[in-house]
Amino acid sequence: MRGVLLLNMGGARSEQELRSFLFNMFSDKYIIRSPVRYLLAPLISSLRYKKIWRKYEMIGGSRIYDHTERLVKKLQQRTGEAVFPVMRYTHPLAADLLAQREFDELILIPLYPHYSSTTTQSSLEDVYFGLKSHGQTPQVREIGPYYDDPLFNASIIEQIREQYQDSGFHLIFSAHGLPQKIAVRDPYEGQIEAHVALLKSLLPEAGMDFKGVHLAYQSKVGPMRWLEPSLETTLQGLSGEKVIVYPLSFTIDNSETDLELAIEYKELAQTIGLQDYRVCQVQNDSDLFVEFLATRIAG
Repeated sequence: MRGVLLLNMGGARSEQELRSFLFNMFSDKYIIRSPVRYLLAPLISSLRYKKIWRKYEMIGGSRIYDHTERLVKKLQQRTGEAVFPVMRYTHPLAADLLAQREFDELILIPLYPHYSSTTTQSSLEDVYFGLKSHGQTPQVREIGPYYDDPLFNASIIEQIREQYQDSGFHLIFSAHGLPQKIAVRDPYEGQIEAHVALLKSLLPEAGMDFKGVHLAYQSKVGPMRWLEPSLETTLQGLSGEKVIVYPLSFTIDNSETDLELAIEYKELAQTIGLQDYRVCQVQNDSDLFVEFLATRIAG
């Protein structure tokens, strides 16, 4: 059997699913690179999940599953392939799928445009571990990174256009942040910077003119130094302006876009006096994104 696996992080639809998500994430050696993770994972997941879930309730739980289900259906109709979602930290896990089905060929598509050990490498290795555990040795083809693909970037431009009104706005490409000590070993930061430069060159061709185009990083946790500038600092420097934010690191909307950007940073934007603050949806199941994936699947 040939299968196409769409790899992503997962999300929480309930308190207990959030607890599992946190436990699995903080157990990941690519998230916490010290054996201390075996102590931190159960501690953090047990102590923090109820408080974090109260925030998730503001958005009704993660929408990552609904978006992914629609994407899977469209991609199956477009390609005729057997397409399966695989999440890294919540069900459906790679182990779930590989316990139920045997494959002789797999196409692995991380739904992350840029390569990082914390996302792409972690997800891919999880699949390979599952294959080994279940004694499967299919032919495997990996897709990505694809941040420089013209059709993929056309799908981003389309999403920005939905929020674009006039040339009085600033555009911020907000990327998921990483601690500096991880970033120095990853190609991620360089790919993010190259991606922003590429998209910046495409905006005028698409008839969109902005007062400024910026790169910022979100989701900093803890006291360590992270990639800069932070989104908070960037927004504070634009007080009195109008801003559109595009979540650059994701192709499926999740808690970082629906909750962190659309709600928490919106509250900050109001506090610091932005005239207008808008967050773009990412591609989800857009027709251009489906077409891009279909083209990559075809090889």
